[in-house]
Amino acid sequence: MRKETARPTMETLAELAGVSKITVSRALRGSDLVRPELRERIAEIAREAGYRMNGAARALRTRRSRTVALVIERLVAGDRPISDPLVLSIIGGLLETLTPAGQAMLVTSSDHFLDSQIVDADGIVMLGQGIGGKRAQAIAASGLPMVLWGSPLPGSDHAVIGSDNRLGGQLSARHLVEGGRQRLVFLGDAQHPEVAARLEGVRDVVAAAPAIIAATVPCDFSRAAGAAAIAELAEAGVAFDAVVAASDFIAAGACDALIERGRSVPGEVAIVGFDDIAVAANHRPPLSSIRQDWSRAGRMLGEAILALIDDPEAFALPGLLPVELIVRDSSQAG
Repeated sequence: MRKETARPTMETLAELAGVSKITVSRALRGSDLVRPELRERIAEIAREAGYRMNGAARALRTRRSRTVALVIERLVAGDRPISDPLVLSIIGGLLETLTPAGQAMLVTSSDHFLDSQIVDADGIVMLGQGIGGKRAQAIAASGLPMVLWGSPLPGSDHAVIGSDNRLGGQLSARHLVEGGRQRLVFLGDAQHPEVAARLEGVRDVVAAAPAIIAATVPCDFSRAAGAAAIAELAEAGVAFDAVVAASDFIAAGACDALIERGRSVPGEVAIVGFDDIAVAANHRPPLSSIRQDWSRAGRMLGEAILALIDDPEAFALPGLLPVELIVRDSSQAG
């Protein structure tokens, strides 16, 4: 039986070539900062090692493709499709930055990017990291400069730009506690780095207040998942007077499920979502939520990937995007 070997990484090529990882990255992108003979040698080592980098074999001939790939972790046909205004706002912000810089943008899914042998780009902007950041790790193996939208993972060296998710959790919890709520439940899957940061923010506030987190329920970013979480809490007999949801879709599903069970919102249970998309304002009752500036996020991602492509060694991450609590009927003091 043949033993499976690990997929070669950029670190592997650096060791084989006796150079630094950044030199390998530059060589495979055709950078003039690397001597032509060294670029050729590194490209040959990459081919012999079976290293897969989109466009690497062509990089020495074409230099740069003048294209940035926007890789979306997954395309969901339910509550959050590719046509979601949130995603479209980020795309708009990216185009505002990339187009004047002479860069085209290719939009694809992570599955297609990983399966395709023809995707060619100078860099990658990725929306969503996957559970535990595993999907981002797979995309990063391409060796291309990459910027992620989300929250940093411990031990990861990926360039990550995101909103202040922990602050968002703090704002939600503080608002609820100051409104007299004492038993909070958190709905969302903390295996996603952004959700984990929001949960930590809630814990920060509860630790210093006369309140507790009565339960946490891992769930997907959907109405159905929010409703299922409420059913799970009811079956377990968990008493709570407030819900902090990791997304507005979760919040909407939870709110509907509570009302169907005869519990008043916000009288008996106050609810705060996250993202402040249209579903929050249009829901009945309207949902309080944490607002993120998605257009600004797109512009920051565009500026970051251009800087990373231009000079990885000089690249510096910008700060976190601020978030804002938008108070609506779902969390007014009872």
